Amino acid sequence: MPPRPPRPHKLLVFLVLFLFSVPLLRPIHMAPTAAVAGGGVEAEAEAEALLGLLQRVQSEALRAFGPNDFDPKLYVDLPLAADASAAAALASLPRAAPSRGEMEAYISRYFALAGSDLVAAADPPDFERDPPGFLPRVERAEARAWALEVHALWKDLTRRVAPAVAARPDRHTLLPLPGRVVVPGSRFREVYYWDSYWVVRGLLVSKMYETAKDIVLNLVYLVEKYGFVLNGARSYYTNRSQPPLLSSMVLDIYMATGDMAFVRRVFPSLLKEHSFWMSEVHNVAVMDNHGRVHNLSRYQAMWNKPRPESATIDEEFASKLSTAAKEKFYHQVASTAETGWDFSSRWMRDSTDMTTLTTSCIIPVDLNTFILKMEQDIAFFAKLIGESTTSEIFSEASKARHNAIDSVLWNTDMEQWLDYWLPTDGNCQGVYQWKSISQNRAIFASNFVPLWLNAQHSGLEQFVDEAKSVRVMRSLQKSGLLQPAGIATSLSNTGQQWDFPNGWAPLQHLIVEGLLRSGSGEARELAEDIATRWVRTNYDAYKATGAMHEKYDVVTCGKSGGGGEYKPQTGFGWSNGVILSFLDEFGWPQDKKIDCLSS
Repeated sequence: MPPRPPRPHKLLVFLVLFLFSVPLLRPIHMAPTAAVAGGGVEAEAEAEALLGLLQRVQSEALRAFGPNDFDPKLYVDLPLAADASAAAALASLPRAAPSRGEMEAYISRYFALAGSDLVAAADPPDFERDPPGFLPRVERAEARAWALEVHALWKDLTRRVAPAVAARPDRHTLLPLPGRVVVPGSRFREVYYWDSYWVVRGLLVSKMYETAKDIVLNLVYLVEKYGFVLNGARSYYTNRSQPPLLSSMVLDIYMATGDMAFVRRVFPSLLKEHSFWMSEVHNVAVMDNHGRVHNLSRYQAMWNKPRPESATIDEEFASKLSTAAKEKFYHQVASTAETGWDFSSRWMRDSTDMTTLTTSCIIPVDLNTFILKMEQDIAFFAKLIGESTTSEIFSEASKARHNAIDSVLWNTDMEQWLDYWLPTDGNCQGVYQWKSISQNRAIFASNFVPLWLNAQHSGLEQFVDEAKSVRVMRSLQKSGLLQPAGIATSLSNTGQQWDFPNGWAPLQHLIVEGLLRSGSGEARELAEDIATRWVRTNYDAYKATGAMHEKYDVVTCGKSGGGGEYKPQTGFGWSNGVILSFLDEFGWPQDKKIDCLSS
């Protein structure tokens, strides 16, 4: 085994722990529970009992209803009916191959509808049908009319958690949140972490500043309660986070509103979240060829059981594995869910076999980009509120991570940043000697995400200078990722949803913003071209279906995406946010057609 790594940024971690008393993480593979979060042992037992019941219901429902169109998440989202108890529901659970009718009657008797513990927020108070100053450079009538329809979707996606959830948390897997929420849509009936960043970006375009602040304060509530932002606001998501973009939401809101009180309110939670990502659970140390040790971060869920929201799927994949192998697989599946890219050949040693996921032994380009951005943001906020020592510490931490990304992940031959794969013969902790062969040379859109660090607040040095940005742009142009309707997620068509031919709104936005702020006129033109392709495919799909989609097939303009472990979803929070952001950034001239036939 390699030697144990030094703790990352020791002074920084000490300062954060001392000032804000971050609770220590539970041992690896153990989810932070209600007891850890301050809810007490009794609350923990009640939450586990409800989730255990719902997973039993999920399994019996699969037997009764069959696998066609079966969504396991539906059953763990069910709240108990007002006159039912978990004990009575468990005692009455049909067994021995219940019929469809028996199962339907049972669910109707003991449970309320999934999503009924969220209530419509009516018209958010900061929503206007056509806000003053909304998209002033969108001149073409069809484009503006559609943009207003996308803007109006915020009303449909805005909810409040019902008061019953806080009053009786033992009856719900939904977590109580203090403010208005914006859900992604369809089966995603709760707040999700990284989705919320692009929802916030869209809300800012829509001039809905108070709703955007509510979203952030909900995530801050989760940090204060659990020590980090959960994957989503459900009790079954307390074992993992998602790509960390909270500080970016705060920064964008501050830049739009200048609200210093808001920054002061959330600042301690940003430090607490950073400490979570600096823990040994997530840290990996790599020694470069000059003997310098670099600390970088990885995804790693605190779980080694089937994901409750997809338990029947996970159990089927693991059915032929030994007990020990099953636990490793379940851990890797949950860790992959933490990446937001669930699922992709990016995390598999064999792209045809889900049981070869090794996510916790991969140092991802995008995760370290987001954490570097977090460190820069915290340095900025600390200086803003007069915490000069903290600002200096985080500024130094961001510089160290910048060096680490360039030393460990940059590939000069390909002019891209590449994920780094660690050996899987241990727990992927220790100090590893850097080897070029450990860089994953497969091409993914994430290889270009560090360009996004160019798109920062004023006063920061560019992450990538103009000359290097142009070389990265050329690499992107030759990569095969650029398609008629946007940027593909990968070049491998595996049937997984985070692979070819799917394109996702977050990846379009991250790369376009990076190109746009690179300083190169040619890169700006490419950024606008990619944004145009993306707007057109979203527009045509909307006109054909009446909905915004979670993902799109970038080979065919106007076609929504597919693949993965659930049906394609509509709504859709981050797609709406990216479209409004692109239209705000680039406008849409009167003489520019918006349909796919114009491509």
